[in-house]
Amino acid sequence: MRLIYIFFLALILLICGGLPATTFAQVRPQYSQYMLNNYLLNPAITGIEDYLDLKMSFRTQWTGIEGAPTTYYVTAHTRLGHNVNIANPSKVDEKQHAFAPKGKRYNAYKKIKPHHGIGGMILHDRIGVFSTTEAMMSYAYHILISPEIKLSGGIAAGVSQYSMRGSDLRLANPNDNLATNIIITKPIVSAGLWLYASQIYAGLGITQLAGNTFDFGGNTILQNPSVRHYFATFAYKILVGEKFTFIPSFLAKVATPLPISMDYNLRVLYTDRIWLGVSYRRNNDFIFMAGLHLNNAFDLSYSYDMGRNQINKQGIGSHEVILGIRLNNRFGVYCPVNMW
Repeated sequence: MRLIYIFFLALILLICGGLPATTFAQVRPQYSQYMLNNYLLNPAITGIEDYLDLKMSFRTQWTGIEGAPTTYYVTAHTRLGHNVNIANPSKVDEKQHAFAPKGKRYNAYKKIKPHHGIGGMILHDRIGVFSTTEAMMSYAYHILISPEIKLSGGIAAGVSQYSMRGSDLRLANPNDNLATNIIITKPIVSAGLWLYASQIYAGLGITQLAGNTFDFGGNTILQNPSVRHYFATFAYKILVGEKFTFIPSFLAKVATPLPISMDYNLRVLYTDRIWLGVSYRRNNDFIFMAGLHLNNAFDLSYSYDMGRNQINKQGIGSHEVILGIRLNNRFGVYCPVNMW
């Protein structure tokens, strides 16, 4: 536990000492089911599982409102080689994966060693006349601090294309410079740390490290800096009997000039196959989630956001769907071992 305290102390010092001050900010897309794919926020996740983790998602906010945000993404990451060696495969029940306590028999016959991970992501986010398309590659290295505790560090880099469809604007002067379509391409970099064990994980991720500035049409109102986003997350797995698992977690997000965002989450798994969840976001948003691990290759989940702001009072919510695919899943696990 001392390592975890040191980890979060480093986070506080980093946030207090490194946040830039700005007036307008290029913010990252919003996600509701990030706990199923923390790779979106932290490249240190790269290669954390013993299979190729492929996820595809679609999210629409404020359904029914013209120009409301929509987000699509595809992520994929895997470890290089296998870091799990089975001493006696004949004694391993593949239906019982390394997910304590049912996986104790599995854990007794495995040997874990440090390993590398590689991955990539393609994302498209659109709101009104603005859109962002990103393509990134990531790398992470995972080491053992003790037989039970692992630490990984990762970095991701790529390009981000920002565009403004000026032709869609309704302007009083059709000859205004803003009436043209503008496309800007900039580098994008993120980094992170991830501390994890069989029943706990904690992570720190930083995105938009390049700190680019975007000038749409030479208009000072549209000069848009991409400020750094800091993400800190923590989760703990509580085993209740032989069939139920409770997973409380939280996420803190800091991105000046926006206020600090805090999410409090709880997911309940039944036999590692079906789960329900709920999240509370500090701005009075509630998120309801459900998911199903269909088999050892596919899982599907859905979330619905509702809140107390004026938009949500009109019965307009947000929807998010994730399809997960596990390729080269040699142990046939139904539920992720490290990113539960």
